[in-house]
Amino acid sequence: MLLLKPTWFAMMTIAGAVVFAPAGCGSRYKTPPVASRVEIQDESPKALTPAEKDQRFKSLFDQGIAHIRGEQYGPALASFEEAVRLKPEDPDALFNLGACHEAVGDPLAAINLYRDVLTIRPDDADCYANLGTSFIKMYHREKRAAWKRMATAAWERSLALNPQQPRVQGYLASCRAP
Repeated sequence: MLLLKPTWFAMMTIAGAVVFAPAGCGSRYKTPPVASRVEIQDESPKALTPAEKDQRFKSLFDQGIAHIRGEQYGPALASFEEAVRLKPEDPDALFNLGACHEAVGDPLAAINLYRDVLTIRPDDADCYANLGTSFIKMYHREKRAAWKRMATAAWERSLALNPQQPRVQGYLASCRAP
């Protein structure tokens, strides 16, 4: 499952969004992306005061989480894109934007965003777990062994940081199985 990070740093999963079947390595996300976009106010971040920028960021971030809970990944993606435009170094907004890209079928964009998160927060076990899922999706798309090796390495790093992740352990085991 994709993990999301709300601003209070608690972890939640996307309700009902199955990223991997129980076999771990063998399936892809099958829900089509949502075509609609949220209404984004035409406010330049430079025109906002710091307090207004923080308030707008929080509002967009909360909208993104609400859209995720409603399984509306397209609008969630738009909310997180705008939030990242306001605060490009916020690791939770970047993480959730990556999770949305992964949910709508764009694992390459997710990989780049997860790598951005890891430059800010290099010991983020959840980010390594999601990075592994994006790598394995690329493996299933292109059938190149390098993607599978990168998925395995990301999941191993995730487990080194937080061994209490049974799903990641399962993904890793299924990738290593002959």
